[in-house]
Amino acid sequence: MLPWKSIIKIQSPSPLPVYLQIANCIIKEIKSGVVKPNVKMPGTRILAELIQVHRQTVVNAYSELDAQGWIVSLPSKGSFVNEHLPETSYGKNHLHKLMNIEETGYPLIANPTIHIPSKSHREVTGFHDGPDVRLVPVEQLSRAYKNVLGRRPLIHQLSYVDVEGKSLLRKVLSEELNTSRGMQTTADNIFITRGSQMALYMIARVALAKNDVVLVGDTNYYYADRVFMNVGAKLLRVTIDEQGIDVEQIEKLCKRKKIRAVYVTSHHHYPTTVTLSAARRMKLLALSEQYGFIIIEDDYDYDFHYQSNPILPLASADKKGMVVYIGTLSKSVAPAMRIGYVAAPKNFITELSKLRQIIDIQGDPILEQAVAELFVQGEIRRHMKKSLKEYRLRRDFMCELLNQKLSDCIEFKIPEGGLAVWARYDKKIKLPEVSAKLRKKGFVLSNGLIHDTEEKKLNSTRMGFGWMNTAEADKAVNALYGVIKNC
Repeated sequence: MLPWKSIIKIQSPSPLPVYLQIANCIIKEIKSGVVKPNVKMPGTRILAELIQVHRQTVVNAYSELDAQGWIVSLPSKGSFVNEHLPETSYGKNHLHKLMNIEETGYPLIANPTIHIPSKSHREVTGFHDGPDVRLVPVEQLSRAYKNVLGRRPLIHQLSYVDVEGKSLLRKVLSEELNTSRGMQTTADNIFITRGSQMALYMIARVALAKNDVVLVGDTNYYYADRVFMNVGAKLLRVTIDEQGIDVEQIEKLCKRKKIRAVYVTSHHHYPTTVTLSAARRMKLLALSEQYGFIIIEDDYDYDFHYQSNPILPLASADKKGMVVYIGTLSKSVAPAMRIGYVAAPKNFITELSKLRQIIDIQGDPILEQAVAELFVQGEIRRHMKKSLKEYRLRRDFMCELLNQKLSDCIEFKIPEGGLAVWARYDKKIKLPEVSAKLRKKGFVLSNGLIHDTEEKKLNSTRMGFGWMNTAEADKAVNALYGVIKNC
């Protein structure tokens, strides 16, 4: 018998389960030729005694080897090393070569409109645009998730559920929109997605066709632009000023050509943070009814406002079904919680439901149920109230520091809401260069290039304040000050 005790080395502690460690050790020796084809493997009880593990662990290891094709199990005879090893038909070093294949052997159509994903570097302190995950109510989330899984009557949620999303979450979101944003919805008007980006993509697929004209801001949310371009729509850019998107310009465009949709981030324009004025909202809604275009209202940060009287969304005044509204809980609770939603007329929700069937069938029913119950218990509202207080403190601290240190080279307005400042850098400062140098000092700052358009080079960026506490913001701003002054 082979010296199995010395062949199989089990490491403890290890992130790899013991049965996989055993299987991998045997595979290694088969590859090296020490354990040859047709060799009979020791019985599971014998091997378990030799290497001092539970027999079931060895049974699991053999099952893994069998599934991968390294051994074959014959009734009443035992387990044998496979005569035809998994690598044989592809050559001796097949697995090694496969890992190093960098290009397809067939023509591949590369998408030229979307940049290659970059690393998030969220483990690095800096001006990240988004919420601080350290403020997430982890205990409440964990408890709610565990409670849902632990209740036998709800075990059916591990199966397939409605494509529109969990009924309870749709109900509580409808109530939340009606009470906090003046909308008039029912659960039938709500569709749950895996984040607002998926919502936007599905809306574009349902509402837009090739060569449809979509109006967007003259700087706009990069990934919204790419969604529309991806479905073949044509983008026309409209001026953004201190009152938001220019509706007079939209009216002139409507008189010249057929407009299919207008995309707005009305509460706080992305990326500039300006709020679409009440007068322009009403004018935009009237134009939509007159010319028949869809208003895609992306309300990505409505929950983050620091004034007592936030302006209600366009959807709250929509009486003709012209607005398709997008919201998200990913920023309100945690980015890893991929829960976004669409509020729209029922026939639009039906079309989204059809599309969902060929994407991923459904969302995450356990998470959706848990979050819905947190809404019912008031935990989400308590979390937001507590978080907003902290985010306002952080906003005020960072803005005061920027004014003290960098007012001569960075222009910005204190945002009324959201989690970032729109900072316009002096033209003498090369923002990409500053970003790269700051990164070497251990801090993250977007180089702003993602906000540029074909016509405009802005030398501006969003500087997030939500991600950092005051001590971290102090270090980051001082590091930025040092880089800029030494450029």
